[in-house]
Amino acid sequence: MTARARRRLDVFVAQAHAGELRMAEDGALTFQYDQSYAGPDLSVRMPFSSGEYAGKSVYAWFDNLLPDDRRVRQGMAAEAGTSTGVFPLLANYGADLPGAVQVVASDDVGSLLNRGQGYVRLSRTEIAARLRRIMEDEDAQRARTWARSDEHWSLGGMQTKIALREFDGQWYECLGSSASNVIVKPGAWGLEGQAFVECLTMELAKRCGLPTASVRVEPFDEISAIVVQRYDRFTAPTSGLVTRIHQEDLCQATGTVSAKKYAADGGPSAPEVMGLLRRAEGGSASRFVDALLFNCLTASTDAHAKNYSVLHPRRSEYLLAPLYDLASAAPYMGKGKTYRLAMAIGGENRVGWLRKSSLERFAQANGLDSGQLADRADELAELIKDNLEPAADELARQPGSDALASLLICRLRALCDATQRNIRVDGIHFKPVDIARFGIMSC
Repeated sequence: MTARARRRLDVFVAQAHAGELRMAEDGALTFQYDQSYAGPDLSVRMPFSSGEYAGKSVYAWFDNLLPDDRRVRQGMAAEAGTSTGVFPLLANYGADLPGAVQVVASDDVGSLLNRGQGYVRLSRTEIAARLRRIMEDEDAQRARTWARSDEHWSLGGMQTKIALREFDGQWYECLGSSASNVIVKPGAWGLEGQAFVECLTMELAKRCGLPTASVRVEPFDEISAIVVQRYDRFTAPTSGLVTRIHQEDLCQATGTVSAKKYAADGGPSAPEVMGLLRRAEGGSASRFVDALLFNCLTASTDAHAKNYSVLHPRRSEYLLAPLYDLASAAPYMGKGKTYRLAMAIGGENRVGWLRKSSLERFAQANGLDSGQLADRADELAELIKDNLEPAADELARQPGSDALASLLICRLRALCDATQRNIRVDGIHFKPVDIARFGIMSC
């Protein structure tokens, strides 16, 4: 890598040169647009401009392109022979990132633009071996990268995963700058059957009318994994050519570093997100309210700011992306414990504690009608109850999943019933519900 490349990286959006990411001697990052660039804004926080962007927003935006887990970053750095800084990691792993963004050293721009199709077919057994390796590394808490030495992709988030291309019934490893179109991940570590539960929650959301990414459970030898069709990719049905679609998560859109993705840690709160999405296209604010209510009614506790994204179809326009990473925690809850949602509704984030006054506070803070908000919560609760069993039946059952599905269905029905009651009564009659008291035999 040349001296210039060590301090400057070229940033592309959908194969168009958007600008340069620069690192000063003290490590500070700046970004400046190429004035000939005509594509969508890099970020809500960094609209197209002739000036230079610096400070927290730049660091946070590029930081969120990398895995959240510091151990994984350490593994990436060791694999590449570099440090764990945002700039050097992107210099080595920036060829296939979330959305349409690619970050590459100037020395590598030629190979990027040539779009060599660096795909290698993989068998299910080979995919299983890769999943097993990263699962074992996670179990042992060793610092390992998710990617191989000849791959140059990065995915944000904590959960173990790999990026692949799927086309015409075949699976492919993505080398160099070649675009992936699916994310494959085993269930969350330590939670039996979590892959099934996540897919069931996503299927339930889809059946309730919420736009979601397409997911399914897929067996790779003895490993049941979640296969997520990337909404930030389009695969041509005939040629299989994968096209990137520009997006950013809500930590990036609000200038928040990944370490503060939870509202409780100082990250984006529901009111802050509402303020951002009121200026968005496609009824984004209303869809976000639906997502908040759905997460509350399904005990999906991990819906932090990085689990929401916005798409950028063109300059100065953005809209809420399809929902992803929805996963109920209901089957794993223990009696007598307090479980909290990643984002509060009207100041209330405890599972089973949503009530009339919570909705009234949220409505008042966000210019909504509290009666209509309560009606929508009630409607979603009915949709969830009506679709729990059909959603479970839609999925190919894994060993032991029948009992897990039954427990999930039992507890979510109890949560929806209690919430429907609590949002209609005055405070003196409010009764929180501990859904962990409900077991299969009690439903």
